[in-house]
Amino acid sequence: MPIRQRSTTMTRRMCSTILLLALGCALAPAQDIRKVIEVVGELEDSVKVMIAKEGKQRDADVSALRAEIASLRKVIDQLAAARAAAKDTVLVHLPPKPAGPAESFPSIKVGALVQMQGFGAQEQTTAAQDADPAYRAHWQRQLYIRRVRFLAGGNISQSTSFFFESDAPNLGKTSTGGVKSITVNMYVQDAYIQHMFAPQLGLVAGLQLVGITRNGLQSAASLMPVNYGTYQFLPSTPLDNTVGRDVGFAARGFLLDERLEYRLGMYSGKNLNLSSPPRYALRLNYNFLDREKGFFYTGTTLGKSQLLAVGGGVDLQGTYSGYALDCFVDIPLFEPGSITASASYCHLDGGGSATDSTFFTGQIPKQNVLFAEAGYYLKDLGLQPCVKYEAELVRATVWKQVGATSDASLDLQNHLRSGSRYGAGAGYYLNGHGMSFKFLFEHVIRNRITVDKKSWETVGTNELTFQVQYFTF
Repeated sequence: MPIRQRSTTMTRRMCSTILLLALGCALAPAQDIRKVIEVVGELEDSVKVMIAKEGKQRDADVSALRAEIASLRKVIDQLAAARAAAKDTVLVHLPPKPAGPAESFPSIKVGALVQMQGFGAQEQTTAAQDADPAYRAHWQRQLYIRRVRFLAGGNISQSTSFFFESDAPNLGKTSTGGVKSITVNMYVQDAYIQHMFAPQLGLVAGLQLVGITRNGLQSAASLMPVNYGTYQFLPSTPLDNTVGRDVGFAARGFLLDERLEYRLGMYSGKNLNLSSPPRYALRLNYNFLDREKGFFYTGTTLGKSQLLAVGGGVDLQGTYSGYALDCFVDIPLFEPGSITASASYCHLDGGGSATDSTFFTGQIPKQNVLFAEAGYYLKDLGLQPCVKYEAELVRATVWKQVGATSDASLDLQNHLRSGSRYGAGAGYYLNGHGMSFKFLFEHVIRNRITVDKKSWETVGTNELTFQVQYFTF
């Protein structure tokens, strides 16, 4: 019987007994009062014994209840600890589910990415133009659609997926000669199929993004500033790529508890005479916190993930070589929001010598490319201020890489091909990356030849970019 119920029952019995005794005293003769008093005394002793027994039983019930509560708390703590320890394992290591009524194959989904841009830039004048008092530099302006992409992707089976993407870039952009591009020139940008034999080994075949730095492998829909790094795709044209994409085969998988991703591929590259050596690229990326499994990296998760990754890559074809290192962090920081930061170093070299040059010798001079960006996302406002820095530092030692004819002209040409950019801006996200407004101001530093054409000088100009993005997939 519960403690409260027993106490109530005992109280009722005592009240009933006292009531009956009072009634008896009222009705009984005087000679019997002494006897009634004796009965009351016996009843008092009986009640004291009953109360003592009830108290012991109540203490025992309370102790048992406390022990049961402590046992339940222990079980709850054990379940919570087990759940925290197995969080990543549950998300990553669950075996594939067989296709059911709600998961049939093949499956397909479609999407679109549209980025409308307004762009303004100070004219990059020559030293002679600046020396002419009659010359007036202008701001150049552009209003155009930076990207119009249609996407399609899906699964052929539990282990086989595909992705297709077309693009019609720079629609409405005007050339320096005043010719406006209003013709839709849409082309295939991505077209590949991926089959995962196991988490440790998969095969990607087709037209795919090839990069040795993280920024070069990011999705255009999730970039933090308005665009990729200015110097991220420098080898693209010499290697006959389409905006960093190449045709070929790549092995891809996840090792070390699925934290280390590798991409090892053989691609077409530049094929001069059908006997050119193929292009090889290797990319490694290690995640310390959340795991990344998507083919395209994210530029910013807007506080939805905790990412800390380091990576690097190698890109080789003929005399050309590229090496890169990078790091990325995207984690909550303080109560208002989360921080996103990315940095990379890339070394490129077309190879060749003073006596022996190849196609790549004059196409890719020896250089270092630096890239860094950081932003802080304010989750309650949907606002992400950001800053950006990048530089191209040409350091050719082979004259033919930069068209030099002497050591003096080599130094001049190296400086004329080098430059840097500093930027600051912000993104306003109405619905994550689905709908956003972005603004970026950049100060561009470049080196130009002096009026006497014997040396170089450093000058700076400014650029402004405003972008509206719509994305769904």
